Amino acid sequence: MSSDLVGKVPFWMAKFAINKVIRKKMMQNNEVVLPKDDSKWEKLGEISSFKAKKYSLDLGLEKGELRITSLENGILQIQASKKLEEIPKTNAVVLKSKTVPSFVVEKNDDIISVRQEVGSITFASIEIDKQNSKITFKDGFGFGIFNEEFPSFHEDGWYKTIKHPEVSCENHYGFGAKAGPLDKKGETISFWNTDSFAYDTDDSKLYQSQPIQIILRPNGFCYALIYDNPIRSQIIIGDEHGCSSEYYVAGGGINYYLIVGPTVKKVLTKIHKLLGKPPLPPISALGHHQSRWSYYPESEVRALADEFRTRKIPCDYIHLDIDYMDGYRVFTWDKEKFPNPKKLASDLFKQGFRLMTMIDPGVKVDPNYKICKEGIKGKHFCLNPDGSLYTGPVWPGDCHFPDFTQALTREWFGSHFKALTNVGIRGFWIDMNEPSVFNEKGTIDDDVIHPGAGEEKTHKEIHNQYGHLMAQATYEGLQKLLPNSRIYINSRSAYLGTHRYAGTWTGDNNAEWNHLQISIPMLLNMAVSGQLMIGPDIGGFAGKPSSELLTRWYQAGCLYPYFRNHTINKKCSQEPWVFGKKTEEIIRKTIQLRYSLMVYIYNAVRQTCLTGVPAFRALWIDYPNDPVVYMKEWAETEYLFGNNLLVAPILKRGRRKREVYLPSGKWYSFCGEMVFEGGKVHEISVPLEMTPIFVKEGSIIPYISENIQHTGEIQATEISLRIYPKDSEAKVAIYLDDGETLNFENGDYEIAHVEAERRAQDTWYIHVIREGKKKKFIEIGEISIFGEEKSNYLLFEK
Repeated sequence: MSSDLVGKVPFWMAKFAINKVIRKKMMQNNEVVLPKDDSKWEKLGEISSFKAKKYSLDLGLEKGELRITSLENGILQIQASKKLEEIPKTNAVVLKSKTVPSFVVEKNDDIISVRQEVGSITFASIEIDKQNSKITFKDGFGFGIFNEEFPSFHEDGWYKTIKHPEVSCENHYGFGAKAGPLDKKGETISFWNTDSFAYDTDDSKLYQSQPIQIILRPNGFCYALIYDNPIRSQIIIGDEHGCSSEYYVAGGGINYYLIVGPTVKKVLTKIHKLLGKPPLPPISALGHHQSRWSYYPESEVRALADEFRTRKIPCDYIHLDIDYMDGYRVFTWDKEKFPNPKKLASDLFKQGFRLMTMIDPGVKVDPNYKICKEGIKGKHFCLNPDGSLYTGPVWPGDCHFPDFTQALTREWFGSHFKALTNVGIRGFWIDMNEPSVFNEKGTIDDDVIHPGAGEEKTHKEIHNQYGHLMAQATYEGLQKLLPNSRIYINSRSAYLGTHRYAGTWTGDNNAEWNHLQISIPMLLNMAVSGQLMIGPDIGGFAGKPSSELLTRWYQAGCLYPYFRNHTINKKCSQEPWVFGKKTEEIIRKTIQLRYSLMVYIYNAVRQTCLTGVPAFRALWIDYPNDPVVYMKEWAETEYLFGNNLLVAPILKRGRRKREVYLPSGKWYSFCGEMVFEGGKVHEISVPLEMTPIFVKEGSIIPYISENIQHTGEIQATEISLRIYPKDSEAKVAIYLDDGETLNFENGDYEIAHVEAERRAQDTWYIHVIREGKKKKFIEIGEISIFGEEKSNYLLFEK
């Protein structure tokens, strides 16, 4: 598509045209293609020198270097290259350990033995076979994890390393936002961020690159590999017979982290330490989001908000896609469509809505455009190899692209969000940041220069980090513009550590049943890759769903962390009421159910921020020793949310019943009317209006009985308690704060510790002990006890 045409045709038409005309060529150009001539691979060679330090081990090889570094209990960094300084540096890892375990080294003629230990405790051990140029990694008890030969390099610049596990029947999870099965055993996963509009359900090369490989054995032992080299790469995992794990990267060298659990939850917590924790989002971000490409003019946005409130359908955010801008120029407003955005944002806020606006990285080439002129003057843009400004067509036409590797550029770009914050925008959606360019390659050329801070880098090295660095620029800019506010950003592209700045979604999915089905395994893998605020476009972005599909997608997504309905254009509108009153009523009740559970959702999300264990999580995280939870029919169709809830939605057209596997213990239906024995498969009836949620015994679920319309109403609402006993006991700690500011960091919150115990035949004693610095946020309302024919209770508060 010519750059002259872009910006002069409707977006949806332009995008479909791009898809039809050049998508095939673009996807071919973005394939990760390994070197074809296997004879050109060479090993880095045998050990030629050896130097042991307290926290590191340096091996000189015949044709390169290898370094192993101790970082934290059970965390090692392994690097290998012809020259270690050629390995690209990123800001993915933020670990700062107060007590780094030291290496204890022993060597003889054949073996170098290394133990990572503190005192008498060993966390990991390494054996280096000098004769065979091989390394074996073991856990703290001396049990083997995997072995690998010293890495190899190719004359085309590639590096590879192959790991052979000690146990062949391992399961492989993580890898960020990738389609296909949950367990990636036998799969090939590529890492090169690509604008993959209407992607296939088995596509592994999408918008994000997070090469986090979590390996789980049947006995519950877990370890992880995190590859931190942003150049295009690929992981090939063997099938049942081989089970090797091959890693290839197109330059720089090998740089990965080994995390030894031994349990999956300990691995997830250590990933959290290594890559950083996500910030606690505003509670409003957990609400319902309504989006479309695009809602305009202002009158349509106001009408949309009125529809939600009139129809009593809860909603917190309305999204403005790119059409709110002046000619698609970032940080501008179209004054004809939105003559007074500040008043619009203010009026909607009074109704309980926040506006979320999109920003792309491309800056329109326009000599009269302030942002363009500033970017050129400040040397903030990427350059061609000859030193001229790089130009690529996107929605506005020809654009320059900020070089986010420069701190000054990030500060400059971030400061311009004042065009949004000054008018009351409180949600920020950054898109097209793979980066996407409307040419046959689909992105910026590999040899384009990022000037950096005096250290030039090519786009080949920066590409997979580009969206991550844009998210950093956005987050840091908004921190300055909105002091003492929680920042809420959603980014389409991501790299390792992006969760410190932004949530993400699964990109431009399809309004099809198979895309509903893959949403669960995709999100489960994104969650164990460190991401918190995640979700797909409910209903599907490309195409128009049926009323049944939209209904079932809302039910399946009832506990997605990021809960957004988004579609491609007005003809495909899928607001909750477009399919008639029956569908509207079912979706209304589904959204109301989410809002009833909002305090529970908020508490589960907070726990993720504290521990790194995902709120939205796979069954095998809580039940790693149960072989049934690894089976595809359960692992990809059910999920846990927090410690207490299991969701088992309908994912196929026309179904009105399904089989559900419930892990060990006793489980209640959410309504409390049915009790199920765990460790078994149960067939349940699921009429169209039902969202199948199960509650683990021993739970107390905080519940909002009133039909609130937005999260701002929580503070004035009583919180009911729904008790699902285990052996006449149940307990919970309920956290709540103001939901929006950073005051909680100074103790301005409340935790209500609730313990329930049946002491007499039909009388429960419920004790509430509160802690917190200032305001009383939690007002206990009605208490319901399930599984009991008759129950009275006495409430005691301290």
